[in-house]
Amino acid sequence: MIAAVTVLYNPKVDVLENLKSYLHKVDKVFLVDNSDTSNQEMFSELKNPAQIEYISNHENLGIATALNTGCKAALKDGFKWVLTMDQDSKIMELPEAFRHKLDEKNKTALYYPTYIINGEPYKYHICENGKPLVVMTSGNFIDLEAFSVVGGFDDKLFIDYVDFDYCLKLKNYGFELEKIEGYKIAHELGKSTVMQNFLFKVLLTNHPVLRRYYITRNKLYMLKKYKNVTAFYDKEKFTLLKEIAKIILFEQGKFQKLNAMYTAYQDFKMNNFGKKQ
Repeated sequence: MIAAVTVLYNPKVDVLENLKSYLHKVDKVFLVDNSDTSNQEMFSELKNPAQIEYISNHENLGIATALNTGCKAALKDGFKWVLTMDQDSKIMELPEAFRHKLDEKNKTALYYPTYIINGEPYKYHICENGKPLVVMTSGNFIDLEAFSVVGGFDDKLFIDYVDFDYCLKLKNYGFELEKIEGYKIAHELGKSTVMQNFLFKVLLTNHPVLRRYYITRNKLYMLKKYKNVTAFYDKEKFTLLKEIAKIILFEQGKFQKLNAMYTAYQDFKMNNFGKKQ
């Protein structure tokens, strides 16, 4: 049995079309809503509402906590696998044979798709031995037994690097990640744009100020926590400088974003995590 866990936050009506792209692929969908007010009526038009379980957190508790809530609800209902989805992600292609893939007995605890961003396959993975070491949360099929073994997602991260931390915990416990060939999802990455000329091509995420805070704080935490994972550490340790350069050269709100990054550094040093107060 396969469930889906979709994390909501102030969803717009287009989330219904995204949801319909995988509703028929799973046995049940747990909608975990981090909005301050209920959005349950939005989903009443779906043909099979009994397949949907809506869970309201009544406030923004973060992606990690919402994912943990949904996965634990799926475990309680006897599900073995969960498809984790962002509200702005849509399944484009998923071969019917994917269920057989999940039945294989091996060390794979997470199956991931090809991410299509701005119409192109995402190519910025951190790899080890030619395979992605970490992947984004949306579109993954995760083994709930392994989820229990590694202790789920890290609530203290709140939003950014929740996915990377989970993948690296799986690695530390001896589990593996595997791509499902032919499986594609359309995914939004911030307000990303690609800037290209005859000299270079650069992906700009254009994250808002608060997201820039979480990215910076949690990146520093991850670098400290996974310093022994060479492929991850070596790739990530230079990204702060790259992000600062892209903000200065190409993005709006430069001062506010750089100030948020400095505040994030201070909070990291003071061990202040969770939701930014």
